[in-house]
Amino acid sequence: MALFERTVADRYLRTHRKGAFVRVMVRFARGGTAVGVFAMVVTLALMTGFREEIQATLFSATAHFTVFHLAGDIPDTQGTLKTIRAVPGVQAASPIRMEKGLLRRADSEMPPEAVVVKAVDPATAHGTSSIFDSIQPLPIEQMQEGEIVLGKELAQRMSLRVGDTVALALFRLELGLGGQQPKVAAFRVAGIFHSHIAEYDKTWAFIHLGDAMRIAKAEGRAEMIEVRASGIDAIAEVKPRVMEALGPAYLATDLRESNRSLFAALIVEKWLFTAVLSLLVLVAAFNIVASLVLLVTEKRRDLGVLLALGATPRQIQRLFELQGLRIGAVGTAWGLGLSVPLCLILDHFRLLKLPAAVYDFISYLPFRLKVLDVALVAAFPLLVSWLAARYPAKKAAALDPVDALRAE
Repeated sequence: MALFERTVADRYLRTHRKGAFVRVMVRFARGGTAVGVFAMVVTLALMTGFREEIQATLFSATAHFTVFHLAGDIPDTQGTLKTIRAVPGVQAASPIRMEKGLLRRADSEMPPEAVVVKAVDPATAHGTSSIFDSIQPLPIEQMQEGEIVLGKELAQRMSLRVGDTVALALFRLELGLGGQQPKVAAFRVAGIFHSHIAEYDKTWAFIHLGDAMRIAKAEGRAEMIEVRASGIDAIAEVKPRVMEALGPAYLATDLRESNRSLFAALIVEKWLFTAVLSLLVLVAAFNIVASLVLLVTEKRRDLGVLLALGATPRQIQRLFELQGLRIGAVGTAWGLGLSVPLCLILDHFRLLKLPAAVYDFISYLPFRLKVLDVALVAAFPLLVSWLAARYPAKKAAALDPVDALRAE
């Protein structure tokens, strides 16, 4: 903008006495824009924080992706593990077997509990999942054959403690004297984990991979291999490399695919709430239109003089567009000046606590600011302000200086 437009626009926005009502309208427009920007920034930060916390919890509790063989069990488990670990970007790989069964205390007549049994290699399991960080009293590396690790809520529901004996019946039938019967084995409770994920804590149990291989008569063959990449964003690069190294007989599924609907829903909610709150900025835009229309009416004679003295209609239009942008810019600055420091303080000091009974996986409200989110929020009210100023700006530019001076 030229110096002429900036000078006149600044003078009009600071008008006194006769322009008292216009000043009030401008302040309302700035305040409405500030409230809208504040609400959008806080909402985006909160939704982003929740999404990152949920993603971190889920993605740290399980491996990034799981490899399995098309024919069933992995024929050469050790050779396959060696191949996977040699792929650049792979941090850890661990063999597993998955079973479903019923769990019951050995000394109880209570009905059994349905459980998901994951057989792991104690020596390598910790590298692919942080769920083992919470095992008490001993680390997963010390688990022996014949031992089982239970989720906290499952153990509480069954009144089990470390050292108790349980009977595990797996849904893997074998031929006995009475026909087809499930395989039953006794295990000693060696530890209890608390993952903060309800599905795991209520229904999951871990046993030694050697026990699962013996029960399934797999003779050293794993059912699947869990792989952890160098990071969540690296899955897209590491997974294809692993599949290329293993060949067409293998397939893989990753956490992004299995949780796609969950994170898609979180993203939709994030931008839906933001879109609703952006209506506050649109309401403020009406105040901008009203205030500038009133200003055009009030300054009709002045505009006629400017046009008569040689100002072009384009300059007059830019003058009022600049006024609209300034109103939006001040409101945006107010909103960002309040919301950004507030979000940083609330997140850094974790001031807003959450009840543990309701939100087990997170203890506070996280506010995570992203530069792109803040930039979009800042650009939106500026664009709306400029568009809102277009109508009164065109009306001002269309004034006939002769008619404007004659009317006075």
